Amino acid sequence: MKRARTKAAMVVLLWGFGVVWSPPRAVGQCCGDCNGDGQVTIDEILKAVNRALGGTCTSQSGGQRFPATGQTSCWDPNGTVIACSGTGQDGQIQAGGALAYVDNGDGTITDLNTHLMWEKKSADGSIHGWDNPYTWAGAFTTFIVGLNAGGGFAGHTDWRLPNVKELQGIINYQNVVPAVSAAFNANCAPGCTVTTCSCTQSGGYWSSTTYQLGPNSAWSVFFLDGGMNGNDKRDGLSVRAVRGGS
Repeated sequence: MKRARTKAAMVVLLWGFGVVWSPPRAVGQCCGDCNGDGQVTIDEILKAVNRALGGTCTSQSGGQRFPATGQTSCWDPNGTVIACSGTGQDGQIQAGGALAYVDNGDGTITDLNTHLMWEKKSADGSIHGWDNPYTWAGAFTTFIVGLNAGGGFAGHTDWRLPNVKELQGIINYQNVVPAVSAAFNANCAPGCTVTTCSCTQSGGYWSSTTYQLGPNSAWSVFFLDGGMNGNDKRDGLSVRAVRGGS
């Protein structure tokens, strides 16, 4: 009964702030300063409350956050690592939502900042193969069509080629070769599938965004270091599908 009264009191308190408490959902662990920006927001307070009531700390907001770069180190002009305090560099400020992903266990990864769902890449020679090159047109007419055929990959039929900003959103600028977080680069070995590994080529990946300076080219993102390029649409590059965001 004591626990029930505590919950009831908390519901009343949250109603006073115009917020309704709902049962916790097991999405991710986080309490207090969840994104490490030195501030505790209302959303983060609600996560802590949710955990105090016996559940898992999760976001109560349906909003999306612009992802941080992932960079946590700072350097001087000579390229020597230095303490970040007082530099104003990205490694100190770390603006945006801390990079956070959930492997859904079905060959997909959900970005907890943007809420986009990404296709995992494999090394098994399937349609998800990380070393399958496509022309820009083929990325749409062969790859995306193939993913959406039948019942669709992972039960979804709205897979698409990401635009260039979406593709940049999964870069982790603290890493190189490839410049991604562990969710996109884990256990990659010959023959592994999208449910047993996660692979990322260090080369270029097509976006759906045309290169305006030369419309016969399209923007690509190179996961060697997170750089970008305008590639001729006849080039053969890697692909990674995404869904959501519209």
